[in-house]
Amino acid sequence: MSQFNDSHRLFMQSMLSKKMVTEQEAMHIYAKVCDATSRPADVDFSSFVSVLNKELDKLDYSLRLSRNEQNGIMYVIMVNTNQDSATELATQYTAIEMAYIRELFDLIINADDENFGTSSRTALQLGGKMTPKLASRDVQTLLDKLLDDGWIGLQKGCYFLTTRSIAELQDYFKQLYGERILECIFCLDMVTMGEHCANAQCSVRLHKHCADSQFNNSADPRCPSCSSRWSRENTFGLGLPDNEEDA
Repeated sequence: MSQFNDSHRLFMQSMLSKKMVTEQEAMHIYAKVCDATSRPADVDFSSFVSVLNKELDKLDYSLRLSRNEQNGIMYVIMVNTNQDSATELATQYTAIEMAYIRELFDLIINADDENFGTSSRTALQLGGKMTPKLASRDVQTLLDKLLDDGWIGLQKGCYFLTTRSIAELQDYFKQLYGERILECIFCLDMVTMGEHCANAQCSVRLHKHCADSQFNNSADPRCPSCSSRWSRENTFGLGLPDNEEDA
Protein backbone atom coordinates (compact mmCIF):
# COMPACT_ATOMS: atom_id res chain seq x y z
CA MET A 1 0.00 0.00 0.00
CA SER A 2 1.29 3.46 -0.88
CA GLN A 3 2.15 6.07 1.73
CA PHE A 4 0.35 9.38 2.24
CA ASN A 5 1.86 11.88 -0.17
CA ASP A 6 1.19 15.13 -2.03
CA SER A 7 -1.37 13.52 -4.35
CA HIS A 8 -3.41 12.41 -1.33
CA ARG A 9 -3.06 15.89 0.17
CA LEU A 10 -4.33 17.63 -2.98
CA PHE A 11 -7.19 15.17 -3.37
CA MET A 12 -8.17 15.71 0.27
CA GLN A 13 -8.18 19.49 -0.19
CA SER A 14 -10.38 19.15 -3.27
CA MET A 15 -12.88 16.89 -1.48
CA LEU A 16 -13.00 19.09 1.62
CA SER A 17 -14.09 21.86 -0.74
CA LYS A 18 -16.47 19.88 -2.96
CA LYS A 19 -17.85 17.52 -0.26
CA MET A 20 -19.55 15.24 -2.77
CA VAL A 21 -18.73 14.15 -6.35
CA THR A 22 -19.62 11.22 -8.59
CA GLU A 23 -17.12 8.37 -8.64
CA GLN A 24 -16.32 9.33 -12.23
CA GLU A 25 -15.55 12.90 -11.14
CA ALA A 26 -13.44 11.57 -8.27
CA MET A 27 -11.39 9.49 -10.71
CA HIS A 28 -10.86 12.60 -12.84
CA ILE A 29 -9.65 14.54 -9.78
CA TYR A 30 -7.39 11.60 -8.90
CA ALA A 31 -5.79 11.67 -12.35
CA LYS A 32 -5.31 15.45 -12.17
CA VAL A 33 -3.63 15.44 -8.75
CA CYS A 34 -1.33 12.60 -9.79
CA ASP A 35 -0.36 14.58 -12.88
CA ALA A 36 0.16 17.75 -10.82
CA THR A 37 2.45 15.92 -8.39
CA SER A 38 4.24 13.93 -11.11
CA ARG A 39 3.10 10.67 -9.58
CA PRO A 40 1.78 7.84 -11.77
CA ALA A 41 -1.92 7.11 -11.33
CA ASP A 42 -1.20 3.40 -11.16
CA VAL A 43 -2.40 2.81 -7.62
CA ASP A 44 -5.84 1.22 -7.38
CA PHE A 45 -8.30 3.99 -6.46
CA SER A 46 -9.74 2.05 -3.52
CA SER A 47 -6.21 1.64 -2.12
CA PHE A 48 -5.59 5.35 -2.66
CA VAL A 49 -8.76 6.17 -0.71
CA SER A 50 -7.82 3.71 2.04
CA VAL A 51 -4.51 5.51 2.63
CA LEU A 52 -6.27 8.87 2.52
CA ASN A 53 -8.92 7.77 5.01
CA LYS A 54 -6.26 6.90 7.57
CA GLU A 55 -5.12 10.52 7.44
CA LEU A 56 -8.66 11.90 7.35
CA ASP A 57 -9.54 9.89 10.45
CA LYS A 58 -7.26 12.21 12.45
CA LEU A 59 -9.50 15.09 11.36
CA ASP A 60 -12.77 13.24 12.11
CA TYR A 61 -13.52 12.85 8.41
CA SER A 62 -13.83 9.93 6.03
CA LEU A 63 -14.45 9.39 2.32
CA ARG A 64 -17.44 7.12 1.78
CA LEU A 65 -18.84 5.55 -1.34
CA SER A 66 -22.63 5.72 -1.59
CA ARG A 67 -25.04 5.14 -4.47
CA ASN A 68 -27.85 7.49 -5.41
CA GLU A 69 -31.03 5.59 -4.52
CA GLN A 70 -32.87 6.97 -7.54
CA ASN A 71 -30.44 6.06 -10.31
CA GLY A 72 -27.69 3.91 -8.77
CA ILE A 73 -24.87 6.35 -9.62
CA MET A 74 -21.94 5.97 -7.22
CA TYR A 75 -20.79 9.05 -5.30
CA VAL A 76 -17.69 9.76 -3.24
CA ILE A 77 -18.68 11.82 -0.19
CA MET A 78 -16.63 13.57 2.47
CA VAL A 79 -18.31 12.61 5.74
CA ASN A 80 -17.83 14.10 9.20
CA THR A 81 -17.27 11.14 11.52
CA ASN A 82 -17.52 13.17 14.71
CA GLN A 83 -19.52 11.45 17.46
CA ASP A 84 -22.32 13.92 16.82
CA SER A 85 -23.21 13.07 13.23
CA ALA A 86 -25.25 16.24 12.84
CA THR A 87 -22.19 18.44 13.43
CA GLU A 88 -21.73 19.20 9.74
CA LEU A 89 -25.31 20.44 9.50
CA ALA A 90 -25.07 22.45 12.69
CA THR A 91 -22.16 24.48 11.31
CA GLN A 92 -24.25 25.65 8.35
CA TYR A 93 -27.57 26.54 9.95
CA THR A 94 -28.85 28.56 12.91
CA ALA A 95 -30.24 26.93 16.06
CA ILE A 96 -33.88 27.55 15.04
CA GLU A 97 -33.13 26.26 11.53
CA MET A 98 -31.58 23.12 13.01
CA ALA A 99 -34.67 22.61 15.17
CA TYR A 100 -36.81 22.79 12.03
CA ILE A 101 -34.49 20.45 10.10
CA ARG A 102 -34.72 17.83 12.85
CA GLU A 103 -38.53 18.05 12.76
CA LEU A 104 -38.48 17.78 8.96
CA PHE A 105 -36.29 14.67 9.08
CA ASP A 106 -38.64 13.27 11.71
CA LEU A 107 -41.62 13.76 9.38
CA ILE A 108 -39.79 12.10 6.51
CA ILE A 109 -38.52 9.08 8.43
CA ASN A 110 -41.76 8.48 10.32
CA ALA A 111 -43.96 8.80 7.23
CA ASP A 112 -46.67 6.15 6.89
CA ASP A 113 -46.35 3.14 4.58
CA GLU A 114 -42.56 3.44 4.30
CA ASN A 115 -43.01 6.55 2.15
CA PHE A 116 -39.93 8.26 3.61
CA GLY A 117 -41.16 11.62 2.36
CA THR A 118 -43.43 14.52 3.19
CA SER A 119 -45.44 16.90 1.05
CA SER A 120 -44.14 20.40 0.41
CA ARG A 121 -47.32 21.77 1.98
CA THR A 122 -46.78 19.82 5.20
CA ALA A 123 -43.15 20.92 5.27
CA LEU A 124 -44.22 24.56 4.97
CA GLN A 125 -46.86 24.22 7.67
CA LEU A 126 -44.30 22.70 10.02
CA GLY A 127 -42.73 26.13 10.56
CA GLY A 128 -45.91 27.41 12.20
CA LYS A 129 -45.73 24.62 14.79
CA MET A 130 -42.24 25.55 15.92
CA THR A 131 -41.41 27.51 19.07
CA PRO A 132 -40.57 30.19 18.13
CA LYS A 133 -42.56 29.98 14.91
CA LEU A 134 -40.96 30.25 11.49
CA ALA A 135 -42.76 32.33 8.88
CA SER A 136 -43.69 30.50 5.66
CA ARG A 137 -41.29 32.62 3.60
CA ASP A 138 -38.43 31.76 5.99
CA VAL A 139 -39.33 28.08 5.84
CA GLN A 140 -39.34 28.15 2.04
CA THR A 141 -35.95 29.90 2.02
CA LEU A 142 -34.59 27.20 4.34
CA LEU A 143 -36.07 24.38 2.25
CA ASP A 144 -34.52 25.88 -0.88
CA LYS A 145 -31.13 26.03 0.87
CA LEU A 146 -31.45 22.41 1.99
CA LEU A 147 -32.20 21.49 -1.61
CA ASP A 148 -29.26 23.50 -2.94
CA ASP A 149 -26.92 22.00 -0.35
CA GLY A 150 -28.06 18.49 -1.25
CA TRP A 151 -29.54 17.48 2.11
CA ILE A 152 -33.04 16.86 0.72
CA GLY A 153 -34.58 16.23 -2.69
CA LEU A 154 -37.92 17.28 -4.16
CA GLN A 155 -40.02 15.20 -6.52
CA LYS A 156 -43.68 15.60 -7.44
CA GLY A 157 -44.28 17.95 -4.52
CA CYS A 158 -42.64 15.74 -1.90
CA TYR A 159 -39.38 16.15 -0.01
CA PHE A 160 -37.19 13.10 0.61
CA LEU A 161 -33.71 12.18 1.87
CA THR A 162 -30.79 12.32 -0.55
CA THR A 163 -27.50 10.53 -1.13
CA ARG A 164 -25.72 13.14 0.95
CA SER A 165 -28.05 13.06 3.95
CA ILE A 166 -28.06 9.26 4.01
CA ALA A 167 -24.27 8.98 3.67
CA GLU A 168 -23.51 11.63 6.28
CA LEU A 169 -26.35 11.11 8.74
CA GLN A 170 -27.37 7.46 8.61
CA ASP A 171 -25.49 6.61 11.82
CA TYR A 172 -27.30 9.50 13.50
CA PHE A 173 -30.62 8.32 12.06
CA LYS A 174 -30.04 4.73 13.20
CA GLN A 175 -29.20 5.86 16.71
CA LEU A 176 -32.25 8.11 16.88
CA TYR A 177 -34.87 6.02 15.07
CA GLY A 178 -33.70 2.44 15.55
CA GLU A 179 -35.86 -0.07 13.69
CA ARG A 180 -37.58 2.68 11.70
CA ILE A 181 -34.43 2.79 9.60
CA LEU A 182 -34.46 0.11 6.90
CA GLU A 183 -31.37 -1.56 5.45
CA CYS A 184 -30.95 -3.07 2.01
CA ILE A 185 -30.27 -6.76 2.54
CA PHE A 186 -27.62 -6.79 -0.19
CA CYS A 187 -25.48 -3.66 0.33
CA LEU A 188 -26.49 -3.13 3.99
CA ASP A 189 -26.83 0.62 3.43
CA MET A 190 -29.85 2.56 4.64
CA VAL A 191 -32.69 2.37 2.12
CA THR A 192 -35.57 4.86 1.83
CA MET A 193 -36.87 3.91 -1.60
CA GLY A 194 -36.78 0.73 -3.62
CA GLU A 195 -38.49 -2.65 -3.68
CA HIS A 196 -40.03 -4.82 -0.96
CA CYS A 197 -40.90 -8.48 -0.64
CA ALA A 198 -44.45 -9.50 -1.57
CA ASN A 199 -44.68 -11.42 1.70
CA ALA A 200 -46.10 -8.97 4.26
CA GLN A 201 -44.33 -10.89 7.05
CA CYS A 202 -40.93 -10.54 5.37
CA SER A 203 -38.76 -7.53 6.18
CA VAL A 204 -36.56 -7.63 3.07
CA ARG A 205 -36.11 -4.25 1.37
CA LEU A 206 -33.82 -3.55 -1.58
CA HIS A 207 -32.49 -0.53 -3.40
CA LYS A 208 -33.69 -0.57 -6.99
CA HIS A 209 -30.11 -0.76 -8.28
CA CYS A 210 -29.40 -3.70 -5.95
CA ALA A 211 -32.57 -5.43 -7.15
CA ASP A 212 -31.48 -4.78 -10.74
CA SER A 213 -28.15 -6.51 -10.08
CA GLN A 214 -29.85 -9.44 -8.42
CA PHE A 215 -32.90 -10.01 -10.61
CA ASN A 216 -32.42 -8.53 -14.10
CA ASN A 217 -31.12 -11.81 -15.54
CA SER A 218 -33.38 -14.05 -13.49
CA ALA A 219 -36.38 -15.79 -15.06
CA ASP A 220 -37.76 -16.65 -11.63
CA PRO A 221 -36.70 -13.97 -9.11
CA ARG A 222 -37.11 -14.98 -5.49
CA CYS A 223 -36.79 -13.17 -2.19
CA PRO A 224 -33.31 -13.88 -0.75
CA SER A 225 -34.86 -14.41 2.69
CA CYS A 226 -38.26 -16.13 2.43
CA SER A 227 -38.04 -17.35 -1.21
CA SER A 228 -41.37 -15.75 -2.15
CA ARG A 229 -41.61 -14.85 -5.82
CA TRP A 230 -40.19 -11.34 -6.23
CA SER A 231 -42.27 -8.76 -8.10
CA ARG A 232 -40.43 -5.69 -9.40
CA GLU A 233 -43.72 -3.81 -9.05
CA ASN A 234 -43.68 -3.88 -5.24
CA THR A 235 -42.04 -0.54 -4.55
CA PHE A 236 -41.87 1.95 -1.68
CA GLY A 237 -40.56 5.46 -1.04
CA LEU A 238 -41.89 8.76 -2.42
CA GLY A 239 -38.47 9.61 -3.85
CA LEU A 240 -38.44 6.63 -6.21
CA PRO A 241 -38.85 7.75 -9.85
CA ASP A 242 -41.72 6.26 -11.83
CA ASN A 243 -39.22 5.34 -14.51
CA GLU A 244 -35.56 5.89 -15.34
CA GLU A 245 -36.33 9.08 -17.25
CA ASP A 246 -37.49 10.69 -13.98
CA ALA A 247 -34.25 9.89 -12.14
